[in-house]
Amino acid sequence: MSRDALARAQHLRGVSGVDRRMRRAGIIVGIWFWVSYVLYAVGITVGNAAAGNDLEISALDATLGATRWPMIWLGVTASVGILALHVSAGGSRRSLFEGVVRGSLVVGVGYGVVTTLALLGERALSASLGMTWRRLGALPFDSPVAVLGTVVAESLVITTYLLFGACVGAGFAHYRAWGALLIVPLALPAVLADLATRTGVVGTIANVELRPDLDHAEVPPAEGLATLLLGVGGTALAVVIAAVVLHALLRTVPVRAR
Repeated sequence: MSRDALARAQHLRGVSGVDRRMRRAGIIVGIWFWVSYVLYAVGITVGNAAAGNDLEISALDATLGATRWPMIWLGVTASVGILALHVSAGGSRRSLFEGVVRGSLVVGVGYGVVTTLALLGERALSASLGMTWRRLGALPFDSPVAVLGTVVAESLVITTYLLFGACVGAGFAHYRAWGALLIVPLALPAVLADLATRTGVVGTIANVELRPDLDHAEVPPAEGLATLLLGVGGTALAVVIAAVVLHALLRTVPVRAR
């Protein structure tokens, strides 16, 4: 094999290694999270039905995007957490970056599909118990096209948060404790994803309406194809921005032995 072919093969092995690490971690985190969520969602729905209450709001939405937070940790550990080991094994910053992006997209798709199935199951359970159900803000969820759009948007949200976590890790690797000052600006893609999908802490708060006062505040459901397209487009843009920032950080991140 030529030198270029060997370098290419080594690069692809590095990318695949990081990708596999992220997928394995995503599966482990996902099992713990979704088992806990199912127990929580079923328990709170059935409990309210038994008490004669109408839950109304999706139990998943009521947690304000709980799936996002473990993704930040996963992004940190999958980037700079293995940087020294990755480089010592012959990998490069470029292969680390490409592996993180590819792994983030794969994990994002998996979580997007499971999130949407969970919402559909939750809606079916509420209907079977004679309860009303709606999303807390979020994108439209009332047609097959809207459900498909939710799959795409939720996938891109998770991808964005994974890349955000990787950026945070790279920021701390660059500046140590001073890296904490970068968390807010690095979070801008995550904020954009929340706003675009009207979900998460930022997206929910931004869409609160006072009807007619604070005691009657609510987050109305979204409607219309335009809202759905803006949500998908906004999250896609968030992924691109987060990836560009991560690439810039990883190009110069110092490699320190642990």
